[in-house]
Amino acid sequence: MIRANHFILEDENGKARAELTVIAGGPTLVLGDENGTVRLALAMTRGGPGLSLYDENDKDRVTLSVSMGAPTLVLSDERGNDRAALSVSRGGPRVSLLDEQGKSIWRQP
Repeated sequence: MIRANHFILEDENGKARAELTVIAGGPTLVLGDENGTVRLALAMTRGGPGLSLYDENDKDRVTLSVSMGAPTLVLSDERGNDRAALSVSRGGPRVSLLDEQGKSIWRQP
């Protein structure tokens, strides 16, 4: 048995490519590309599980989470601004599209 509170997985050049740790009370797995840029983060927080996908410029582009029993998918532009969201709660599904400033341009319902 191996017990630790932080693991770092390195590639053949000694560059960190994966990290497993506990942050804010929940386990977190972070994966990086060959340039050291974070590309994926998987976390279990007090609010629920979440998965974030990042582009090559370290911008969060896709976030999938479940908080208080409601799944949510958020898509962001190249600057990291939220542009589209889909969620399902007790009230039913909701879809939102946002402009570059984050203002709603279409929402249903």
